[in-house]
Amino acid sequence: MKCKYCFIILLLAFVPLLTQCTAPKNSAAAEGEALVFDKEQVWQLVAMRGKEMPVQDDPVIFMLHPESGTLRGRIACNRYFADYKVSLDKVTAEGTHYALTVQYVSGGDVQCPEADMAVQERYLALLAKADACLLTPYTLTLYQKGKEVLRFGLQ
Repeated sequence: MKCKYCFIILLLAFVPLLTQCTAPKNSAAAEGEALVFDKEQVWQLVAMRGKEMPVQDDPVIFMLHPESGTLRGRIACNRYFADYKVSLDKVTAEGTHYALTVQYVSGGDVQCPEADMAVQERYLALLAKADACLLTPYTLTLYQKGKEVLRFGLQ
């Protein structure tokens, strides 16, 4: 005997499985689990000291390499490098908070236009002094003594 509703019943049985497979990877934060720096991701600077950055043809790029504990990026006409360490601080509904140490910041010394060099100097100084960060699925915010200094959006 054929069941004319069997297809619908089977489909309803598999809907919960399908929704689990398509859940966002970083939905864990909402469940109290920490978001982690588990892969290389490219971040673009969107704000410095709370001031939104203008749209640029050559944006400031920030990349973390978790396996080696290094970061690198591009600002103005130079590239920069550093070592970093993070340790879990707390998980909130806002995201995952980490203590952060950035060491050995080294920026390129190619001379760019004066205005770009000034931004580069401020940026690298803020990066070197960052002591905490907040990771969400789409933003990475660096802090110094509890104040936001650099905010990046996932590129």
